Amino acid sequence: MSKAELKPKAKELYTIHQLSLADISRRLNISTRTLQNWKAEDRWEETRAEISGSEKNCHAQLFELGEVMARRIKQDELDGVKVAPERYATLQRIIDTAEHARKYEAVVPKKNKSELSPEERAKKALEAIKKELGVA
Repeated sequence: MSKAELKPKAKELYTIHQLSLADISRRLNISTRTLQNWKAEDRWEETRAEISGSEKNCHAQLFELGEVMARRIKQDELDGVKVAPERYATLQRIIDTAEHARKYEAVVPKKNKSELSPEERAKKALEAIKKELGVA
């Protein structure tokens, strides 16, 4: 393969597939020094971070939502504000849904996940969350 073919392939392996430079070096038979230069020139680290952030698992997002909600409930309790029982019930549904999502994501083949764009996955996840919470 030529440099013109290897460079994009190496970038894909690093940014999307999250391989180390050493793994890419062995796989494509390119020196790690060359890969380090390409990585710096084309800002692979920034691309990798953007992709990782947009590919965050649904269950992780739900747990984050649950953490925020739990902190707000706790703060209201500490401030002496009466917490509506529905807030506790909603928090429990979020936690349960996150656990179901975690189990599902652990068994679903990864290639199926990437067939949808991040926007399509987010829309689908939101629909599932609304359904689970009874607001669909």
